Amino acid sequence: MLILDAGVVLFTISLNSGVVATFMLGGVYLSYGLYRDRTRGRARNRLHRWLKVLVPTVSVLLLLLFASLAVFGRTDTVSHREDAVVVLGAGLKGEEVTPSLRARLDAAVGYSVANPDAVVVVAGGQGPGESITEALAMERYLVAHGVPEARIIREDRSTSTYENFVLTKGLLDAHFEADYTTAFITNDYHVFRAGGIAENAGIGSTHAHADTPWMEIPVAYVRETLAITKFVLTGR
Repeated sequence: MLILDAGVVLFTISLNSGVVATFMLGGVYLSYGLYRDRTRGRARNRLHRWLKVLVPTVSVLLLLLFASLAVFGRTDTVSHREDAVVVLGAGLKGEEVTPSLRARLDAAVGYSVANPDAVVVVAGGQGPGESITEALAMERYLVAHGVPEARIIREDRSTSTYENFVLTKGLLDAHFEADYTTAFITNDYHVFRAGGIAENAGIGSTHAHADTPWMEIPVAYVRETLAITKFVLTGR
């Protein structure tokens, strides 16, 4: 299932580290399943004994991490009284927003209706396989769904979540003459790490989640596991 999902995301969206990691994880499980029975009789085989403990233990820990990220990510803290809402970018396919990004933008449309005075920052530069910046594609989507263009600020130079927040902070500092409050919107799996990065970038922020499209769930959560490891080590 992991290998199949990695293939679906690869051919329908794009190649990324989550696709590679999910394919490799699926390969590990497939190899273990194929060769487990062949080694079952080798009771004294040290490697076999370790694998019998290691594979289930790692599997349980991963599932607990995924569940924790999902529960935390779906617990929104927005008050709908913030001065600005930051919509974090995700990948494009050419000029077309991907399902994950579309979910974020739909959540942003809902937020802008609930808080019509908030400035909407769309944050994302141009990555491999993208014909335009994510920020421009996001702005076009929001305008097409009723968000006034005058309310939108584009941050179109970032290439990571950390840069999303750092560059957005510069734009908001210049836009507001006094102190301001912010919220950010991203997919549920990403909320925990995004909140920590926002704090490190100097933005205290509430958050609202967008659902993760079902076909992207395995790839998204496996990729986020790698990203959290990087965040723990580097703060970004």
